[in-house]
Amino acid sequence: MLTIEKAMILNEVDFFSGLPGELLSEMAAAATEMDVPAGRKVTAEGEYSSAMYVVASGRVRIHEGEKVIRELTERRSFGTRCALDPRDRSSSVTAMDDCLLLKIEHEVLFEFIAESPALAKRIIGSLCRRIGNDSLPCTRNETFVTANRYEGEWK
Repeated sequence: MLTIEKAMILNEVDFFSGLPGELLSEMAAAATEMDVPAGRKVTAEGEYSSAMYVVASGRVRIHEGEKVIRELTERRSFGTRCALDPRDRSSSVTAMDDCLLLKIEHEVLFEFIAESPALAKRIIGSLCRRIGNDSLPCTRNETFVTANRYEGEWK
């Protein structure tokens, strides 16, 4: 796939959308293409990962065992949390069709975030929309607990 084609795909993903063409082209050049046949697992629950993926073509299923969490089509991404904060995968992802995926590693993503405040803002905004605007308290000095992993106070 040509770099310009990959850049056009990235431009349709929520937090890459509308970024300058030069930045999209550089990100596209750094993204690794993965051909995944239908039925093959892309990632496994519990597996350590530091990458995110964009579905360039095909469909994938995100699941925990046999329980389907969601299905993603072209121009959707998964694994964002692992790319931002490498960790064990919380679910598995399996190709439903023959897929072409664009893989972006943690180190690559952070190089681009360091170069582009606009990218950092888009990612933060996208993550906030995904978790919902009332998941965390908005008042100062209020103690909060999120997913039993973090306790602290707004300062």
